[in-house]
This record gives sequence, structure tokens and C-alpha cells, in this order.
Amino acid sequence: MTDRSNPQSRADHEDAETRSFLDKSRPKLEQLENIRLEKLQLYEKRKKLAIPVGAIITPFLGWIDYWLLIWQSGNDDTAAGVTIAGLGMLWGWVTQPKRQYARAYKRDILPDLAGLFGPFRYDGKGKIPMERMKPSKIVPGHTTYKSEDLFTGEYKKVGINFSEIKLKRRSGKRTVTVFNGLAILLSSGTRRFYGHTIMIRDQGKIGGWLKKQTAGLERADLVDPEFEKIFDVFTNDQVEARYLSDPRIIENLKALYSEYSGQKMMAAFYDDHFLILISSAKNHFEPASIQLPATNEASILSMKREIEQILSIVDRLSLYDPRNLRRSEDNAA
Repeated sequence: MTDRSNPQSRADHEDAETRSFLDKSRPKLEQLENIRLEKLQLYEKRKKLAIPVGAIITPFLGWIDYWLLIWQSGNDDTAAGVTIAGLGMLWGWVTQPKRQYARAYKRDILPDLAGLFGPFRYDGKGKIPMERMKPSKIVPGHTTYKSEDLFTGEYKKVGINFSEIKLKRRSGKRTVTVFNGLAILLSSGTRRFYGHTIMIRDQGKIGGWLKKQTAGLERADLVDPEFEKIFDVFTNDQVEARYLSDPRIIENLKALYSEYSGQKMMAAFYDDHFLILISSAKNHFEPASIQLPATNEASILSMKREIEQILSIVDRLSLYDPRNLRRSEDNAA
């Protein structure tokens, strides 16, 4: 019987579980290898065709753009860009087999991989409900919300939803991306935060939007100057904010920031939710390159580590109980 209280015994057990999973996945991986070879062959053919096709259509598309610019001369809303659009469509056609392979891989492997961690479900096109994230005060204003690779489940009695999301906002005739990265929402029906606290890393890139979002909150008076060099913290509960700056929690947030190649990071503690947004250009929960065999175990292990890193947040936050915090403050008084 495995001794879960022993770290080495637990690690050995987890290694055995991983090995068992890889063994059981072997038939699916072999089928995916056939799909990979088929899609790789198609991808290589399209690449070769794209070179002469691109050489032929580029001058023609450029000629159209030239006349559009002349026709729209003096118009502030110039809309020339046919060349970029045409070459973009050509590139989308060339790379379509790669995307088809990736979807097939994730469809067959990720649901089983998620099940390794307990009652988890995987939905390639699912979304975290925006009405649960918007009250956090850290979700940028947007007009469109797209999501992929949603994981939903429970870990140590904490509800977890995480996925890649992209938020865009319409500005005049232009559409700009206001957030692209990873969203992680933790929820607990048994614990609620007393106040509302948000943490911002690299607020310089967020600009005036932050001032509006922090209305009703004030800068937290923290005791750790090193922490303040990493995050700007705003809160309506100074006691709780100081507790939430626990070094163990912060180290885990920093690890996530690094693991997911973060460009900026925001976190919010509100009601019974903890929301983390990590802006990143990296595409997460993806199989290895189509050039590598589908049976390559490193791809599965990489995705498994991504999921484990997210779940480790719960292990850190299990240290936090607002009731104990208030008791200690009352006793001190």
C-alpha cells in the first residue's frame, strides 16, 4: 500500500501512475501516428505549392493595394491590405494539416490526461463563464471573448477552471487584442475572502485601464518590500492583503509566471474566487511538432507538467483560511 505521507513514496506512486497511463495510451498514440504521417505529407506538399502560388499572386495583390491607396487618397480610414489578407489565407491553407493533427491529438489524449488528476473534464472549445470572472476587476474591457482547451473539475475540494482565452475590443474600425493568455479560476464554497484584493505584475503595460479598475481599492500597505518590487497590490482590506502576500503563495505565482512565459500577470481574490490571468504568446496544452512522432512520450509529459503546475496553486492556498486570520487579529488586539 502506498504511503501518501511520504514524499518519496508519493513520487514513486505518481511515476507508476504516469507509466501506466502511457502504456494504456499506446494504442491511441499509434493511431495518431498514422494521422500525423498523413497530415505531415499533406503539409509538405502544400508548402511546396505555396512558393510558386505566392510568387504569382503577390504582384497582383500588390497592384490591387496600390490602386486602393490611390482611390482612398486623403481618406483617414484607408483600408488597403489585400496583399496581407491574401498571403494570410494562403498560409492558413498551408498550415491547416498541422492544426488538424493537433486537434485530433488533443481530442484523444487530453480527456484521459485530465482524468489522471481526479474528476476533471476537457473541452477543446469550452469557456469559463465571463460572469464569474468579470467581478474580479482584472478582466480588461472587451467586445469578443474566445477560448480553447478548457479544463473543469475539482482538486482537494476546490473547484478549478482553466483555459486559454483571447479578449478583443473594437476601436473604431480596428480590433485590438487586450488579453491573450491563460485564465485560471479557483472557487471554494466553504471559504470566502473578507475583502477584494488584486495583484498586478508589470502594471506599466496596463496603463490608464488600471486606474479605473482599482476604483474603490487602495494600495496595500505591505510589510515585505521585496514583494512590492514584484507586484502592485490594491485592496479594500489591508489585513487580508498582508496575509495574501505570504511568500509561499507569491513564489507559486512567480513560478507560474515563468512556466507560462508570462508577459504580464494579474490576480484577484474576491468572494470565494481566486482568478489569475497570465498574458502569454505561448500556445499551451499543445502536442509536440508535427515533425515528431505522436508516440513521443515527452509531449504528454510536458502537458502533464502544465496541469500539475496549475493544481499546485491549490496546495499553496490551502494554507489560507480567512477565519483563522481574523481570529489571530482579534487575539492580538
